[in-house]
Amino acid sequence: MTVGNRTGRKSLTLEGFDGIRALAACSVLTYHVALWSKFKPAGALAPLFWELKGGVTVFFVISGALLYLPYARAIRDRQATPDWRGYARRRVLRILPAYWVALTVFVVGPFGTGVVGLDLWRYYGLSQIYQPKTVFTGLGVAWSLCVEVSFYAILPMFAALAARLVRSRSERGAARVQFGLIAAMAIVSLGLRGIVAGSLTAPTIHGGTTMMVSLPGLFDWFAIGMALAVLRAELEAGRAADRAIARLGRRPVRCAVLCCSLFLAAMPFQHGDIFLPWYGLVTHVAMGLGSGALVLAAIVPAQEAGKSLILRVLRHPRVVWVGVISYGIYLWHLPVLLLIGPHLSTDPGSAPLGDVMLAWLLVLAGGILMGAASWYLVERPFQRVFGRRHRTAKGAGATEQSAEIDAAVQAYVDPLNPTGVAVDHLA
Repeated sequence: MTVGNRTGRKSLTLEGFDGIRALAACSVLTYHVALWSKFKPAGALAPLFWELKGGVTVFFVISGALLYLPYARAIRDRQATPDWRGYARRRVLRILPAYWVALTVFVVGPFGTGVVGLDLWRYYGLSQIYQPKTVFTGLGVAWSLCVEVSFYAILPMFAALAARLVRSRSERGAARVQFGLIAAMAIVSLGLRGIVAGSLTAPTIHGGTTMMVSLPGLFDWFAIGMALAVLRAELEAGRAADRAIARLGRRPVRCAVLCCSLFLAAMPFQHGDIFLPWYGLVTHVAMGLGSGALVLAAIVPAQEAGKSLILRVLRHPRVVWVGVISYGIYLWHLPVLLLIGPHLSTDPGSAPLGDVMLAWLLVLAGGILMGAASWYLVERPFQRVFGRRHRTAKGAGATEQSAEIDAAVQAYVDPLNPTGVAVDHLA
């Protein structure tokens, strides 16, 4: 999908993001199956499977990139930033209906022990990470949704501040101000993590639990994506094409190699398999930069994209479709694993490799089935119905930017025949 703006510039097609989402969702799913088996079949390769939880990091970087991009474009062109009311409505429709359905099934099903009670409002309000006793209860993967929601909340305020600071700046100066502001907030986030850990490599497991699992301790991952959004906006304006990072982004194979290299470099400092937000500073930074390198391949238009095997895979219609339903896969794969796991082995730690592979295939199939059901029966209907009501209500008074974002969201009317990537999609 290619859309324009009031300055006549073209907002060039964004492709590959849903393929990366598919990869990230499947990596998290694979990690949880390996965790179920206690990593025994992996043997010495277990640390490689620990790394797969980094798919969550990829989701955070994607969120930073795609959600900040409309703001970066508006700031670049000295236009009004997208209306926060429409932005908030889209975020609510994208996150809550599918999550509430999954959580309700989880609560009333065989897994809801410890959820129903005085803290139930925390789970439905995505605030369980702010209470140590509820961080690890409820729908397990929802801790990352709590972080996402807090990022959604501050993003319009960050963009308003950035827009105010660049008013008297040149176009290039506006980009520098945004880069500086993003970097400053990322440094603060990393500084908090370093203070809690007390060293570059020590995990944060013994202190600052709430801070490390919430946005203050994880903002730097979103900041990487936001910086990539500013880069993309500059590339669309005909600038920054000769920068080293842009040249790297035009070579997807190198981006993938750099991503893998950074994830592997983090392995010696992992201190075992621990909760993702508790990793030490070195591992945390390496996983963030590695995820950023992967997303960079989608942010920067590639040279001879048709000849790039990586981009052809990421843009394949079936891979894109898995990416479109990846939110549902992310929400449902753990309940599927909890449901079928006891029927495969009473002692997963001693399960043979064949049983673990069978578990992986069944969880993957079940996750895709439930993800598709979530998309077609919950997510897309809510977005269509309530999005249509809003567009009808605002009528002819709609701003050009709102129309642009609505057009991007509607790009996925039929995910089996994708025409582009919606800039407001969940990461």
